[in-house]
This record gives sequence, C-alpha cells and structure tokens, in this order.
Amino acid sequence: MKSFILGLFCLFALGNCYAMAEDEVIYHVVTTVSENPANAVTVNYHCSNKDSYVLYTKAKDIAFRKAVRVEPVSVLWSTRGIEKTAKETTFYTRQRYVCSAEISGLEKNTKYIYKIVSEGVESKVNSFVTAGKKSKWNFVAFTDFQHKGNKETLPLIKSMKEVAHPALVICSGDMVDVAGKEEGWNWLLDNDIFRDFVYAASPGDHEYWADDSGRKYPQYDKAHTFNHLFKFPGNGAPMSLNTTYWFRYNNVLFISLDMNNSNVATGPRFEDQVRWFEKTVESLKGTFQYLVVYEHKSIYGSSKIDAVVAARLRPQWAPVFKKCGVDLVLSGHDHIYSRTREIDGTYYLDMGSSGDKRRALDDSVVEGDGIHEKVLDLKGDALCCGSNIEITRHLMKVTVYNQRKEVVDSFTIKAKRKSSPRENRGEQPFHPSTFVGAGAGINF
Repeated sequence: MKSFILGLFCLFALGNCYAMAEDEVIYHVVTTVSENPANAVTVNYHCSNKDSYVLYTKAKDIAFRKAVRVEPVSVLWSTRGIEKTAKETTFYTRQRYVCSAEISGLEKNTKYIYKIVSEGVESKVNSFVTAGKKSKWNFVAFTDFQHKGNKETLPLIKSMKEVAHPALVICSGDMVDVAGKEEGWNWLLDNDIFRDFVYAASPGDHEYWADDSGRKYPQYDKAHTFNHLFKFPGNGAPMSLNTTYWFRYNNVLFISLDMNNSNVATGPRFEDQVRWFEKTVESLKGTFQYLVVYEHKSIYGSSKIDAVVAARLRPQWAPVFKKCGVDLVLSGHDHIYSRTREIDGTYYLDMGSSGDKRRALDDSVVEGDGIHEKVLDLKGDALCCGSNIEITRHLMKVTVYNQRKEVVDSFTIKAKRKSSPRENRGEQPFHPSTFVGAGAGINF
C-alpha cells in the first residue's frame, strides 16, 4: 500500500515537474498567418533551450506517426540594452530563444496538429485549419484585450470560439497593457483557449509601452516585444516590417496597419505606409473580392479620447481607403463601441473593447453626429465585444456578440467586386528570411 501511495506521489510530482518544465522551456506558442494561409502558416514560440523543433501532421494522425519535422529560425533575445526598459521588467531579466518555424506545402482547407520538442520536453498539442474554402466561411475579430487582471477577455474568446468555430482570429491591437512586462503575455498566450486557430494582429499603442516603472507612458521606438512574439509576412511597408503586412485568405485581402504609439500620428513611417498600401492594393487588383483593414486607432471614433486621430490620421487615411475601395476597417483604441454608416464605400467598426476597460459615452462625440449608425454603452451595460464576420460571394455579414453570447449588433456589406478573383496575380513570394530576428533589416 505504501508503495502504491509512493508511486502515485511520484507520478503526481513528475506530472507537476513536466508542467513546470513545459511552462519554463516552451511558452508563448502561437500560430500566425503566412502570405497564403491555404498552404503555409508560421509557428512562433519562446524556448529556454537553443535546440528545439516542430512536429506537425494531419489531425487524424493523433499519434504523430507520420509527423514532419521542421527546424525553426531561432534568435537569442531579451530587452537588455533596449531603451526605456526597467531592470525589474521580466523581459529585461530573462533571455530566451525566439523561435519561428514556417510550415509550408500544406493542403488547403485541412486540419493539422503540431507540437514542439526541446531536449526531451514536449509542448501541448496545438492545431490549425488552412484556408481554402470557396463558398461561405468566417473569421473572428477582437480588440483591446488589455490587462491580465481582466476577468472577461479569456471567457469572451472561449465563447466566440464556441459560437463561430473560427479558423482565423484577428486582433486590432492593445493585446496587453504594457508590452515590456511579460506577465501580460503569459496571461494571454499561455492558456488553452489561445491554441487551435491561426492568428493575425496589428499593434496598438500599448504594444509600444516599454514598462510602467514610474515614468509617464515610456515608449519603445519600435514594437520590440510584438516583433519577437509574432512573425507575420515580410511584405509590409519598408519602415514598418512585421507590424504592417498583407495576406490573402480565400477571397479576402487583409492588410495590417501600424498606427504607432500614443505620441506619434504623422511622419515618415506613416507616409511610407500610405505609399506601400496604395502600391500593394494596386498590384493585387483582381486577386481578391473584399478588402479588410485592421489597425488600432479608429479614424472615425471618439475625437475626445484621442483628438489627434481625427485631426491628423483621418485626413491622411480616409482618402486612401476610398481610393483603394476598402470594404471594412476594424479598430479599437477608444474603448467605446461605434459603427459608422457607409462612408465612401467603407464601413468603420470600432469594436470598443474585448475586455473590461470601457469608457462612458459622455467621453465621446459619436452619438447623433450623422456618421455613426450604432453606438453601444459598453461601460453602462458592462459589455465586452467580439465580432464574427461571415463571408459569401454576395456579402459580408458582421455579427457582434457580448461575453454572454448575445447579439448586440449586426450589419451587412454588399460585395462590390467580382466573385471569382483571378489567382496569383501580383503575388509576392513568402520569404522565411524576413523573420524580424534573423536579419530582416529592422532596427530594434
């Protein structure tokens, strides 16, 4: 009997040691989009060991008998030496290997599973489904998860997964409160609900926050942490690689923009993005049916929350979106839910908050302005929101849910392009060498 109890204790201890080892050795695992998610994705993770690899296989092969091994690009990294990072922040004190493994040659519309192995330690099994549906499909969008003390974000993501079963999830920034503090990324990325989908994100101003060590809003000059957590296609604006990029998912062209930190709204980086955006859309004309932009600061949001957005960003970007025929712009930042009427062919959806940070409507000027068709009192009604966007050949249907799976808004966008876009016209190749930590030409 004593031996049996001792054996159970050992198994329990080993199980705990394994879990602790996994948390320490392999963490921040997330699957991100490639330029063409029908045949490639990227597996990103941090690892305390130099040597690691990814094993992937089709979902039915649960024993990984036919698994393919992929070696990652890995870079030893910490924020040591980066300006405005306090010594007490976790990223400063702990070095790790930032790893990125491109999985290519995949079959379209197919479910795969993968795990990461490093010196005898295995991660949990993650999964993803490739793009490739020709008719009706959907994706889910969030904004402003914000902070680890928030009790609503993770249940909201779980609820949206149950409602919509998305293969693709997008966030328009402010994923954590302070990018330079690792505890926020632990809260968001290192849990089971953040597995099992392909992820795309644009940086918010909080992704430029270095730390909160007493100074007012200390800012990174680049989105250092964002760029070492997520590898996105290396096809973006030259001055904003990895925070700006495009990918084509089925019949939709998605473009991520970088609205920078709280103190910057104009300058060479923005001008560079405008040129890149116009050139990209023109070069891909005829290869997509819908054009969706996601970025953090809503150019038709509350002018009281961030007056510089309406004063500078709106005049800069609204004519570009009109010229390029953008169908939908997804954003956040204001923590006030607002949706415009169709403006020059474009709908602007400020999703408000996908967490518990909300602002009162009296902090805004979105009601009764003739521009907005729908405004929700997130603070008064204690709401957080996620959007399910369904795509067909004839329209996009946007359905917004709260954390209780209740529909709080919906609208449709009619297709204005042909339903059979030409394939591969103007497509740029996807280059693994553009990984930001492996000499992609980005100055950290």
